[in-house]
Amino acid sequence: MKFCITLLTFLVHILYVVGQEKPTPPEGMVFVPAGEFIMGSVYGDPDERPQQIASTKAFFIDEYEVSNTEFAKFDPTFKFPPEKKNNAAIVTWSKADAYAKWAGKRLPTEKEWEKAARGIDGRVFPWGDTYDNTYVVWDQKETRGTSIAKPASPYGCYDMAGSVWEWTSDWYKPYPGNTVPMEQYGETYKVMRGGSNFNNHSFIRTSQRYYVLPEKIHVYPVGIRCVKDID
Repeated sequence: MKFCITLLTFLVHILYVVGQEKPTPPEGMVFVPAGEFIMGSVYGDPDERPQQIASTKAFFIDEYEVSNTEFAKFDPTFKFPPEKKNNAAIVTWSKADAYAKWAGKRLPTEKEWEKAARGIDGRVFPWGDTYDNTYVVWDQKETRGTSIAKPASPYGCYDMAGSVWEWTSDWYKPYPGNTVPMEQYGETYKVMRGGSNFNNHSFIRTSQRYYVLPEKIHVYPVGIRCVKDID
């Protein structure tokens, strides 16, 4: 069944993308074309269901997570050890949202984040369906500015598996058609994506969702990856 959905989505996507003009991304960002993709999971957690065909408009997304150095340009009071200048900045949701607006961008929706991470084919991880421990960012020393290369997502985003969780703009709510009750659903928790270097492989799946209070610094670190609308 997944093969049929994947093939159909792929063919529709190819036909659609061929007709799109690919704009030049701003520095440090990559282009994600408009169109459909497979979202959610058949076998994952209950809040990832039902697996569905979703769609997005075209958008740009940051190639990497926002670093400590970049965030400090927005907030000069933000402090970090010099050796962690390239590490992902760990901040609350409101600070992430404020940074994104300051940069002329915004936080991604769940749909945008998942499409950027997995492409259109419903892959389990940014690099494919097979788990590989060496592809996960277990150490912040393995992120940008190093000689250690990790596989990018289909559109060229790095560090979307491990490193730190990443904020989205969405509240934690059920997908359309989901009938499994969760007391956390509503407008109390924001959704974070991507897992961190504290998590096992289940949490770094591209369809994995996790809810978190937006104004609390958590045991699991949460960082920023911005998107930008295409006019």
